[in-house]
Amino acid sequence: EKLLKTILISICNSLMAVSITHTLRQVGDFRVCPIGSCGEIAKECAEAAADVLLMEASYNPGATLDDRLSEAAALRFVCPSCKVILLCDENSAPEIARQVAIAKKDGLIDDFLYSSVSESYLTAMLSAL
Repeated sequence: EKLLKTILISICNSLMAVSITHTLRQVGDFRVCPIGSCGEIAKECAEAAADVLLMEASYNPGATLDDRLSEAAALRFVCPSCKVILLCDENSAPEIARQVAIAKKDGLIDDFLYSSVSESYLTAMLSAL
């Protein structure tokens, strides 16, 4: 039996969250745990022994880039092996997308995805982490 990669998902856009959760569960390589958009995300990741935290960065309160980078910093402290991936919409939020790319370059997050990527790319990228 292969080990499943545990992925915690914090995405405000409920349709996107459901779609990504469904896609990852269908692949069968992931244990997917949707979590609330705010609160003790780092603590939840540590308790779940998460391999990956996938968070949406948006203009929504609690999900701004600053909020997400704070979560990532807290996570590094309690669960340093967990990879932090930010998801953003490069079309409706090009400024956030630019800042997310800079956060990756600066080492504040492990990687990022645009919400327009295909399901096959999403699953391949997460599998390769």
